Amino acid sequence: MDMDEISYQEFLTTKISDLELDVNESLVPSFKRLKKELRGNRILLWPDFYFGNEWGCVNKKISISVPFYLAMPELKDLEGDTPTNEEIIKTLRHETGHAVNYAYKLWQRKDWKETFGDFHKKYRDGYLYRVNPWSKSYVRHLHYLGDPHYAQKHPDEDWAETFAIWLDPRSHWGVKYRNWPTALEKLSYVDRLMEEIAGKEPLNLEKKQDGMYTTIEETVSEWWGLDGEILDQELQEYLTDMNELFIKPGNGWRNLLPAWKLVRKYARPLTERVGLWISGSNKHTVRKRLRQWEAICRNESLGYLPEDEARKLIELTTLLTYYVVDGVHHFRS
Repeated sequence: MDMDEISYQEFLTTKISDLELDVNESLVPSFKRLKKELRGNRILLWPDFYFGNEWGCVNKKISISVPFYLAMPELKDLEGDTPTNEEIIKTLRHETGHAVNYAYKLWQRKDWKETFGDFHKKYRDGYLYRVNPWSKSYVRHLHYLGDPHYAQKHPDEDWAETFAIWLDPRSHWGVKYRNWPTALEKLSYVDRLMEEIAGKEPLNLEKKQDGMYTTIEETVSEWWGLDGEILDQELQEYLTDMNELFIKPGNGWRNLLPAWKLVRKYARPLTERVGLWISGSNKHTVRKRLRQWEAICRNESLGYLPEDEARKLIELTTLLTYYVVDGVHHFRS
């Protein structure tokens, strides 16, 4: 979309599906780096990248969704706190690890299973999984997402995180993980395995673009909860809720963590779970409400104590459930 040809108000009222975004034009520097790294290791795969509503590689396919808000400066401004170029390449390496796994069907190999575990192990939604923060059996890659233990989520994530570290030419993994024997063995295994498949054509090139941005019927303003009528009706109530739930800085409070980061961290699992719990709920409406809460917390500089994270998550879940149930009730009435 050419912003020189339309007003900002027209942009806000445009359906996201009509934005005409091109992932290959928007991520040129990051894609250039990724291609260089893959070619340097003679990996003959280029994933099927597309703009979707979030990061992710479609299961057992080579299609990778990139958040559509990375396409334009105006969308980045609305999203706020978007990743840096370095953070984008880190995520691209991780998601490409999934695509390489599926393209070469590595997860079916006996030695892969012995190294990373059962690919068919149940996959836990969102951030709701157990971790051992002191474990030296897993690499730590996606720190910037607020989750340094992502490799412990599932064998497929363990693989993707390990691959991402291995692919990064500046990771110096042999030195960094020299005192982490199990993690180092996983990295060494990836090194041997990638040497084995170097120069070989992929076995699986199936594509499937789940959640593509062209399926999003909401306007830009609706997606970010900027609809004026809705804000006029609900903002004050939400503002009161957030101020009761979290802490206003000052008055001697120290070491507060940003509340908006807590809302964002758990937005995906909350959206998924509430959708499962409450019949008739709308996932996009739930996500929109969470984005509004996130914006309020950021604007009000609200925070919470580190030791209160679990309690705040429970309170946030309870509040969200109340509003969703109330919304479903009014809709049915």
